[in-house]
Amino acid sequence: MQVDADFIIRVTIGLLVITAPFDPVKLLFFNQVLTDRPQSRAGAALKVTLYVSIILAVAALAGKELLEAMGINLHVFGAVGGLVIAAMGFEMLYGGGASKAQGEDERKEGPDEGDGLLMPLSIPLIAGPGAIATTIAFGSQNTSTGGLVAMAVAIAAVAVVTFLFYCFMGGLLARLKPGAVAIMARIGGLLLATLGFQMFLSGLKNFFG
Repeated sequence: MQVDADFIIRVTIGLLVITAPFDPVKLLFFNQVLTDRPQSRAGAALKVTLYVSIILAVAALAGKELLEAMGINLHVFGAVGGLVIAAMGFEMLYGGGASKAQGEDERKEGPDEGDGLLMPLSIPLIAGPGAIATTIAFGSQNTSTGGLVAMAVAIAAVAVVTFLFYCFMGGLLARLKPGAVAIMARIGGLLLATLGFQMFLSGLKNFFG
């Protein structure tokens, strides 16, 4: 089994940027859910972490098989997924906020009457369509055991960051000024656009190679 450290780093950065569990506005949403339905911050953070981890793990494990069952070439999906990820990155870069694929519209609506920690916080705000597509796209680039290890490490990193930030930093980061939030979003958008375009080129290379 060969584990590519560079691939692990790229997948981890990509998933952290697209899920953005450290987004102050998402943390503010988290605080609002706790206010509406009081519960311990640690317990609520653990629930969000489990929800997000399960969603991403299912996408990583079943995404490849689903594509193959539909007759979709993995390299082509990786290339198209790269374009989609790059587009989300540009949307964040120029808009200074989350993209629509990251659940921006749902976030503006506020918590619903159900479990706000599952919907819309865990999905689609954190592990939304963009994160699921990113997970499948990265997984399609490396289908070896080493690739699965890389995906496991990346999902574990997202889980750890999600729990730590929602458990310990929620109240602090939620107080950041809108300007600081916009700067963070633009930096994340630039990283995401770069990773997405790199995935697009890699998909083309693998398909024609």
